[in-house]
Formats: sequence, C-alpha cells, structure tokens
Amino acid sequence: MRAKEFFLFILHKKFISNRYNEQKHSEKFADGACIMGEERKEKENFLESEKEREDESLEKGLDKAGQGESQEVEPEESSYKFLKETIKAKPIDKRKLAKSLGKLIGAGAIFGLTAACVFAALAPGMAKKALDRQNGKKVQFSSQEEEQEEEQEEEIQDAPQEETQPSTTVIQELTPEDYENLYADIFSTAQEAEKAMVTVIGSQNDQDWFQTPYETQLSGLLVAQSENGQEYYVLTEYRIVENVDRIQVVFHDGTMTDARFQKADSNTGFAILKIPMSEVSAETKADISIAPLGDSYNVKQGEPVLAIGSPMGYSDSVGYGIVTSTTNKVSKVDSEYGLITTDITGSSQGSGVIMNLDGEIIGIIAQSFANEDTKSLITGISISQCKELIQILSGNQGIIYMGITGENITSEISEKKGIPVGVFVEQVEVDSPAMQVGIQNGDVIVEINGETVETVKGYQQQLKACKAGETIEVKAMRQGTEGYVEVSFDVTLKAK
Repeated sequence: MRAKEFFLFILHKKFISNRYNEQKHSEKFADGACIMGEERKEKENFLESEKEREDESLEKGLDKAGQGESQEVEPEESSYKFLKETIKAKPIDKRKLAKSLGKLIGAGAIFGLTAACVFAALAPGMAKKALDRQNGKKVQFSSQEEEQEEEQEEEIQDAPQEETQPSTTVIQELTPEDYENLYADIFSTAQEAEKAMVTVIGSQNDQDWFQTPYETQLSGLLVAQSENGQEYYVLTEYRIVENVDRIQVVFHDGTMTDARFQKADSNTGFAILKIPMSEVSAETKADISIAPLGDSYNVKQGEPVLAIGSPMGYSDSVGYGIVTSTTNKVSKVDSEYGLITTDITGSSQGSGVIMNLDGEIIGIIAQSFANEDTKSLITGISISQCKELIQILSGNQGIIYMGITGENITSEISEKKGIPVGVFVEQVEVDSPAMQVGIQNGDVIVEINGETVETVKGYQQQLKACKAGETIEVKAMRQGTEGYVEVSFDVTLKAK
C-alpha cells in the first residue's frame, strides 16, 4: 500500500513538473498578445506555491514511510486538483493598434505631401493654358460679334435713309393700262416666235359650185434647214397634205411658195415638208427664222405658256394660260409620247405650237391626242420627244418598225395583278413583223437582244438602236394554264 501511494505521489509530482515546464515553454515562445504581464506573474506565483506544497507533502510521506507506520496515507484532495483555465477573448493590443494607425497616418501624410508638390509644380502651367484657352474663345466670339456689329453699322450708315425706315406694303389696283402693258410684254415674246410660223395650204383640183378649188389650211413650223443650205424644212400635220394636189406655204411676211412632201409619221400624225431656198426671196429670208426648240423635260405644272399658230382653228391666233399637267402619256405603235396639257381654250381642229415666256418651243399642238372631254383645251406633244423624230423625217430616213402597242407593267402593278414586269402587248399590228413571228396580245416583253426591257420608253430606245432588216431576239412571258412561261421570238425588223 505504501508503494502504491508512493507511486501515485511520484506520478502527481511528475505531472505538476511537466505542467510547470509546459507553461514556462509556452510563455517563452508564444505570442504575448493573449496574456498580460500581471496575469503571467500571478500564475508563476501560484505554480511555485503548488510546488512548495507538493514538496512538503512529499517530505511528510517520506517521514511516515521511514517510521513504518501501518496506517494508510490518504492523499489530500488538494494535492490532486488540476489547474482550471478560462479562455478569454483576445484583448486589443493597443500598442500594435497605435503602431498601425501611426503607419497609416504617416503614409497619408507622405501621399498628401507628394500630391501637393506635384500640383504645385504643374498648376501654374495648367492654369495658364486654361486661361489662355478661355481668353482665346472670348476674343474669337467677341471679334465675330464686333465684326458683325460693325458690318451692320456700316450697312446702316451706307444705306439710304429710305431703307432704314419701316417698309409698308402698298396695295395698288391694276388699271386697264397696266393690264395692257402686261399683255403687251407677254405677246411681244410671241411676235418673235411667230417669225418661225407658217401657214400650210393643201388644195385639190376639184372645184366647188363657185369654181373655187377645195382648200384646207393648218399651221406649220420652220424647224431646220439642210446642211448644204438649199432647203427649208417645215413641220406640220399630215392630214393637211394627205390626198392633195398642191401644197403651198405662206411665210410670216405674207409671201407664198410651193412646198413638197418629204415624209410623215403615222404615230404622231406629223409630216415634214421641204421648200427650196432658191424660191424664197432675200427679203423673206431676212424676215423669217428657224424655231428655237426648247427642253420640255423641265416644264413644270403651273408654268405660264403661250399657244401660237392656229390654236383657235384659224391662222394667226394666240392663246395664253398655264400648264395643267405634264404626266399624261399616250402609247402608239412601238413608241410612247408625253403630253403637255394647258388650260388654254382652243379648237379641236387647232394646230400650232406651245411656247414658254422665254420664246422657246416646248410642245407641238396635237389635239387628236386630247381626251374627248378636253378637246376644247390645248394639248401638245413634248418637243423633247419630237426632236429625234424631226431629224429622221427631215433626213427621209425609215422609222424602225416591229408593230406592237404596249403598256408599262410596273412593280406595283406586277404585285397587284401578278403580271411580270415589262411591256404588256395591248395590240399587234396586222402584217407587222411582230404578228408574223407569233407575238400575241397579252404577252409581256421582258428582253430584247439580251437587254432587259421594263418600260415602253426602254423598248423604244432598243428599237432605235437597231436597223431595218436586222433580226433581233425578243423574249416575252406568256400566260398559260400553270402561270406565265417564257417564249422567245426571232423578229426581223422593217422600216416604214
């Protein structure tokens, strides 16, 4: 029993010693942030007192063992008590915190000092540039304003006193003399253009009851003279020279001479007459002039115009009005012409030309193209589309002929009606080249010689580029049971 007590005593002493050494070791190398200096000292005193008590107990036990006492030695409860430690939150290290704050304040001070030095070094230059820029803008704007003000002041000083006074609108009624002068100015333009106008008379050998030959007359226009200077060319209507025995022309000065038929166009109804210049006196040559042909593409709706020639159905009549429309068109065989309509009252049998206030011819009167309900208003064919025709007729050249009358199929019409874009064949002329190869009404011509055709004007231009006797390839779309299918034709063109 004594050996057991002694063994336990030795183990307890060893435990206390190890505990003491571990505490010393942890205090030597551990961070001193968790236990303060005063607590460490109290714990050391406590451990030393415990060690002294254990030493005293050990000595007492040894004494009892040496005396041979048989009594059991019961260890004191206090000798087996272990240390009780309480885990506390890590206290704030004020010294370390103060050190960190010091570093932060120091870094901020350094940064602020550096920024202040940089700003102090750059600020003067930047401020100077900004000031110069601002001053430059102010000077520029001020200079402009001053220049404008100075110019205005100079204009005011230089301007007459009347301009500085407030203007007032004076409404003045036109007197009969004002109207007279106005129309005199307008019709003075017509007087110059009338030098190119002639009267064409067609007569037959048959005589009426009074032994007078049948005669009809219309207006004509001197459009050109031959390159060799031997002939004048007069544009008129074919109906005046059709089935007549004699053609005479009356010039502006009243002199009369015979003319000969040159060539006519069945589409427009125009014809060219030629007059030998040798049969025209020198005085008449000095009095007449070739008509100035203008540009009808620039004519606008509402533009004031004059109608001269025989617009009222008799010679030497003049009408005044405005253009009411320039968009109307008329389709003829292998061609299309634009129309100029006016509000000038005339005769359904009227003839002559339409001219602008600059004295230029912009249209040839063609009442046969007017609608039935507008026969009393002057209508003409655009002169720009007649110039090439005039050259062909004056040169007695053939007009290329295929023989269809077409209508434009635009993309809008194509979408609504389901018809391909191209030239819709409304009519095929009897015994024409088109009829001979099998082109039918309802076909849509879409290509000529590999060139796409979408309008009648484009079709007309393609034909003009060809020659009589030439064979061209025409592609068209023909409607079948399953829709439109492509058909091709080899057409040999003719001249008429």
